[in-house]
Amino acid sequence: MTKTTITHCAQGVLKGVLDDGVHTFFDIPYAADAGRFLPPLPPSTWPGERDCTRAGPVFPQLPSRLDFVMGPTARGAEMSEDAFRLNVFTPTLSGKLPVIFWIHGGGFVTGGGSLQCYFGDSLARSGRAVVVTMNYRLGVLGNLFMKGVSPGNLAVRDLEMALQWVKSNIGSFGGDPESIVLAGQSAGAWFTQLLAAMKSTSEEVKGGIMLSYPGLPPATPQAAQAMAEQFCAMAGIDSTGEALRTMPVERILELQTGMLRAQSVFAEVPVGFRTICDDEVPANPGAKARENFAGKPLMIGWTREEVGSFFASNPAIVGATEEQALEKYSEEYGMQGTLFYRRALMRRLNGGPYTTLVDLASDQLFRLPAIKFAAEMESVDSNVFAYQFDFQSPQPKVGAGHCFELPFVFGNFEDWIDAPMLDGIDLTAARSLSACIQEYVLNFVEAGDPNGARLPYWPAYKRMHGRRTMRFSDLIETVGTDANGTDAGTDG
Repeated sequence: MTKTTITHCAQGVLKGVLDDGVHTFFDIPYAADAGRFLPPLPPSTWPGERDCTRAGPVFPQLPSRLDFVMGPTARGAEMSEDAFRLNVFTPTLSGKLPVIFWIHGGGFVTGGGSLQCYFGDSLARSGRAVVVTMNYRLGVLGNLFMKGVSPGNLAVRDLEMALQWVKSNIGSFGGDPESIVLAGQSAGAWFTQLLAAMKSTSEEVKGGIMLSYPGLPPATPQAAQAMAEQFCAMAGIDSTGEALRTMPVERILELQTGMLRAQSVFAEVPVGFRTICDDEVPANPGAKARENFAGKPLMIGWTREEVGSFFASNPAIVGATEEQALEKYSEEYGMQGTLFYRRALMRRLNGGPYTTLVDLASDQLFRLPAIKFAAEMESVDSNVFAYQFDFQSPQPKVGAGHCFELPFVFGNFEDWIDAPMLDGIDLTAARSLSACIQEYVLNFVEAGDPNGARLPYWPAYKRMHGRRTMRFSDLIETVGTDANGTDAGTDG
């Protein structure tokens, strides 16, 4: 039976819902809107009780390319340029539990913390953690850098404000402000690494969880300025960009989609408008994370067929010829392209040109960057725990695709409405794997180590021990990973 629940924060009193042991507070302002292309302001106070019983708005966006696998996750969501909101899921208002600060993905252009697929009630119901999800500005509105118009990195400013709000207020929600773990998937994993790299934010957290980290460097101001001017040219406006301040948001989103389609990696994987390097954001976040996050625990991993979620919707890639696949391998590996293509072809029982392209792009965009960062953090005495998610989606040609691990982590299969990647899944097996993954995550959040008495042992990712990686599938086991990121055998 759902009841109301009351707590407070620095701005005032909050009314949420208590359902099946979880207190949920939606739509809490962590900042105030100062206007388009401006850094956020501190949040305002309010009189009386603020109604936090329903999910609030997300930042403006169009349907995601990944609706093909995830379903229309933002369907029916209210959208606003004033969506500086976060949501708290907690089992107690009086405890001192570790906090999961969740940063959603979406290629820097879609997503939102209030979307149903990110509801953290299942994790909170364990009684072991508080889950916070939040919105940050997206696409052009969150990442445009243009002299005289936008300083850039507005999404980063949003994340900083939200983290500071949590640090200051989470005690009223049963959370421990000294025990915050950053966590995110895809673009959210990218921002997790960035916050770990920035001195001002790395000091506020005790660990990190990075799912499907895309190995993209921040853009240079010069490249970002050129991209902004190209955007103005597409819009048919003066190159100063002044018209962007008042341009209808619908027009901005339309132009943004067209521009990203033209600039996608592998013609399908959008890389989005993203953060630039500046006085606070390092050009090499990995190097700065080694300096500022050294010694703090990290959980990091990837799905086996990351880009299957992107490629499976394109008949041209699904039907690629051997000649086309060989061309891609030659572009990547030069004279050894044919050798690497043959290896990729033979490693799968039903391999073909399509699977080799999926493996190539998945490795280059996600798997190898994650392995590199894991090794870098291990070298500065962080306890690193690496995984590969292999459980297969029933959706044709997707495999263990990008985003497929999310309902397993959140344990909320019922919240994924009309998600093709879950259509026909063996829910009994999926829930069993999900329970195991959640146990690992909660152990890690509590102690910086995922291991527990009831679980298969997950060794730390250490060079001297063969850099073992946990593999999640119908069998949970560890495998070795060599310097190039290829499997080196199982524990058996």
